[in-house]
Amino acid sequence: MTAIEKAFAINAEPDVIWDALWAELSQGEAARFAVESSHRPQSLAIDVDMGGIPSRISYRITPREGFSEVSATLEPRGTRFFWLQFLTFGKLRTQYEMVLVQGLANLKAAIEGPEEEIEAEKDDSPTP
Repeated sequence: MTAIEKAFAINAEPDVIWDALWAELSQGEAARFAVESSHRPQSLAIDVDMGGIPSRISYRITPREGFSEVSATLEPRGTRFFWLQFLTFGKLRTQYEMVLVQGLANLKAAIEGPEEEIEAEKDDSPTP
């Protein structure tokens, strides 16, 4: 099956990102996901049901200079995704991509704060 991957830069250390990701996951219903693998603070893989399609979401946190790169890979499993993808002329993949982007954006906002707050902080800072 086709894996879908998206990545964001988050201004935080990997362990801070890991803790935020784990806290967000812990707030969900335990019956809706299963932890497949967990290696703090580098990677996390969970099995989920995405609208009746069994899937795996894998997170990888890579430290970079001045930020961390967080990538999420969604792997739909089984033939149902293939057939729905075919019947919707590829629109299902787009929806799954949007789910990944929204999830990463929520994680980024939880750690860095909403974009409006960040812009306001920039406006309030003294200029050299």
